[in-house]
Amino acid sequence: MKKISALIIASSLSFGAHAQLINAFNTESLAGYTTTTILDNSDGAGSGVSFSDSTGGLVASFAGTLSDAEQALFLTPTALPVGDALTVLTSIPASSTTEDLGIAISATATPTAAGSGNSYNSRTLYDWASVSVRPSQNSIRSNTSINGTLTTSANVLSAAPTSVAELFIENNGGGSFTMGYVDTGEVIHDSETVAFNSTSLIGSAIGIYGDIRVTGTSLGSLSDLTIEPISDVPEPTSLALAGLGLAGMGFLARRKKS
Repeated sequence: MKKISALIIASSLSFGAHAQLINAFNTESLAGYTTTTILDNSDGAGSGVSFSDSTGGLVASFAGTLSDAEQALFLTPTALPVGDALTVLTSIPASSTTEDLGIAISATATPTAAGSGNSYNSRTLYDWASVSVRPSQNSIRSNTSINGTLTTSANVLSAAPTSVAELFIENNGGGSFTMGYVDTGEVIHDSETVAFNSTSLIGSAIGIYGDIRVTGTSLGSLSDLTIEPISDVPEPTSLALAGLGLAGMGFLARRKKS
């Protein structure tokens, strides 16, 4: 019995060790992140999108002088390995204002910013992808920029913001990534699977995507930015050994596949 108990504990710890909390966004330091405006429809007149976790969750805000779309990436140079998923917990209220907040991956943590030299739109100058919640349309939206081609609002999913518990981006390998969300009933909803060039550096940086469009508004919040295995449930044999330990650790946060 002692050997079996030890094996269960060791197996459960081996699964749990793969999950890496990047930032809880609970008034922690954000010094490792860089904000880059990638779309500035006010042509430099606005103050852009800013990010803060002073309220205990990450919030995106716009302090510009015009009500024009401004999009920004908030990135840190942490890689998303093949076989892992970038996830974040969401608590986003209903809103009639057109705004988005979600997670992103990029080929660089310091992309070229929108400016006069690129018509205040730098979104096609590097590979990146995002999946976000848009409360005003009760939707989940994804964006990609692949080798200079920008695709926005592909495979939009209908979802009230209060029904969304988590967003995810999975690195399938070979330049393939799957994006989507987990609802409050713990059901996974895939938005789309996208293919980047296998030589792309996409996934070299991770972080947050914000699209804020009205002066003085903010949208949030996000918490527990995490890198974890794509596989939600271990193989049957492993599960039989590790199930008790996993239940105690709350590792099965994600889920029944829809």
